[in-house]
Amino acid sequence: MPECIIGNTKIHIEVPLILIFFAFLLSDSIKTNLVIFRTCYVTLDYNKSECALLGSKHPDNNTAKLEKIVEPYVALMNMVGSLLDGGVSAVTCLVIGPWSDRFGRRPVLIIPVLGYVVSYMLLALLAVLENLSPWYFLLCSIPVLATGGLSSYLTVLLCYITDVTNESNRGMRMGVFEALLALGIFLGNVSSSYVFEATNYPTVFLISSAFCMLNLLFTIFFIPESITTPESEGRLKGLFQFENVTDLVKTTFKKRRNYDRCVVLSCVLMLTIFILVINGDGALIFLFLREKFHWSLEQYTLFSAAHSLTWVLGTAVGIYLLHKLLKIPETIMIVIGFISMFIGAVVMGLAIYSWQIYAAAFSRALGGVLSPMVRSLVSKIVPNEEIGKVFALIVASESLIGMGGSPIFTAIYNATISTDAGIFNFVAAGVYIVEILLAIGIILVRNVTTTENYNQIVNENDDEERSTVDVSTSS
Repeated sequence: MPECIIGNTKIHIEVPLILIFFAFLLSDSIKTNLVIFRTCYVTLDYNKSECALLGSKHPDNNTAKLEKIVEPYVALMNMVGSLLDGGVSAVTCLVIGPWSDRFGRRPVLIIPVLGYVVSYMLLALLAVLENLSPWYFLLCSIPVLATGGLSSYLTVLLCYITDVTNESNRGMRMGVFEALLALGIFLGNVSSSYVFEATNYPTVFLISSAFCMLNLLFTIFFIPESITTPESEGRLKGLFQFENVTDLVKTTFKKRRNYDRCVVLSCVLMLTIFILVINGDGALIFLFLREKFHWSLEQYTLFSAAHSLTWVLGTAVGIYLLHKLLKIPETIMIVIGFISMFIGAVVMGLAIYSWQIYAAAFSRALGGVLSPMVRSLVSKIVPNEEIGKVFALIVASESLIGMGGSPIFTAIYNATISTDAGIFNFVAAGVYIVEILLAIGIILVRNVTTTENYNQIVNENDDEERSTVDVSTSS
């Protein structure tokens, strides 16, 4: 496990991971709620008291109609924010990944978090200005994007884990990473509505900023550098060396033995499409539940917490029981994960009662094995000295192409909100069918490779036996 040992105490890299994702989810739905409220009375100029009823547990007909008017504007704003964050983060990630191979992981574990500290403080300031347009909230992304963003941070976290693990335990470590990430999300979701009820918008954002600061301090004092001999000269210049990006692309697309290049590229494609769908429908779940089931913020945060908890448990069961104990290979686990996601999407799309939304979350539980199993599979194909570059390209493609999910699913949602707001779930289910077929294709390719390797070994043994017989006969 990635760790720094101080005395007899083990300090793990997952601690700052939990802290920062707790900060994200503590304020995420609160920010969406604030944008909805501001859009209603500032952008659309409705009565402030009427807008305050949006998201109430028992809305009247007027409130329900107002919800349908406001939500498309909010969905559009979320889409613009996702496009900005995804585009800039993807480009930055392509540079930061190779840079960290030379100059160390710690700078990238520190600087982006500093950007989030400033971003949440700015968000708290804008929340105080009650008549300010919600479009100004997009300015809060500037400190994050200027310091690397979430994509660069996650890339280097994955590289850090790769640095301090070996092939035999890397799959398990990737699973622990995914589970604890979900745990941070769970804790943030559980706390969100209760903290907001006890405080207000600016205070919630300041608390998120404080947890990012804890992440920053913990990393500075307790997380050691994982690169043995990082370079110290030319750090700033290294950020602007374009050959780092070209080398990253060449490494990912280079020809490998058997069909390994095909498998690596298929894994990149699978994760990219997966994130595209997750980003697309994830940004709409809150709006969908408000529209179809008239859920309040408290109801949504409780559901999100339950969803995160099932994700953590599903990941733990999948990785430890199925993969580690029962020795089910990564390829089969990937198929199981996508089947789980497919069932969850169908159940949510068909849901007519609130309890069925929870059933959909339970059905998706094994989806948590997807990212760690795909990355584990890639790490067993790509040499250790190249894995950081491949991970950087994976995260960059997830961020760049994945941001397309927001406008696609937003367009579907806005076009179907008056008929059936849940149609986007069936679109997601259709994509998961494609992912299942792609995963099955990888299994077939791996089986062909195994068979060819086996036949090659048998032929080599036969040749050795013939040579031995010929030598004996000659003697």
